[in-house]
Amino acid sequence: MALTDFKTIDDYVASLSEENRVGVQAICGAIRRAVPEAEGVISYQIPAFRHNGGWIFYVSAHKDHYSLSCPPPIPSFEAFKDELARYAKTKSALKLPKKEPLPIELIEKMAALHA
Repeated sequence: MALTDFKTIDDYVASLSEENRVGVQAICGAIRRAVPEAEGVISYQIPAFRHNGGWIFYVSAHKDHYSLSCPPPIPSFEAFKDELARYAKTKSALKLPKKEPLPIELIEKMAALHA
């Protein structure tokens, strides 16, 4: 992705390929359903959601996966460790492979826990 200056989540989404647009919109929609009062912003030039002064998730699209990230510790990693066992994780991010259906209900539960 080229250097950008996104001002809104819609700006970011509009810059994506159709596949990535659908995936990012689905993830953002899950977060918004789980935490309707969350504020959607651009942080580090990617979509992010915050609530009551804390971060819920940053959302980004990559070549082979979508990423949900936030500053550690990430409470949902422990709370949903069995459901997340199949996915690659780092200390601050969860990688959701594009070749698999997005776990929308799990994303909603995780977002609600973070809020």
